[in-house]
Amino acid sequence: MRAARVSAGMFLLGLALASVPPLAAATYQGRPVDDVWYQGRCLCYTYGQFDCQIRFHGDRAFIRIPTEGIQVVGVLEDEIILDAHDIVVNDPKRGVNWSLDCLDLVR
Repeated sequence: MRAARVSAGMFLLGLALASVPPLAAATYQGRPVDDVWYQGRCLCYTYGQFDCQIRFHGDRAFIRIPTEGIQVVGVLEDEIILDAHDIVVNDPKRGVNWSLDCLDLVR
């Protein structure tokens, strides 16, 4: 009886995982730009402007500001990046928006 419950539970878990839509990649000019570190600048009116490193993954942007020891995990306003020099990222942890200027997104 217990084995039947475990099997049914595993089946339902598999079904639930199969129904989760795949994470969309961040794109620029029709090509994916996920999981590569880019050089750039970030601006937040609360914290200032900094040189930084930027990595995209789905609807997330990871920002490293080495000189300040700050790391940001933000949410992209849109996964389709139209302008590499004006990317808006919401930082829910700090309650602010960052504007990114990704200098080498176009390779």
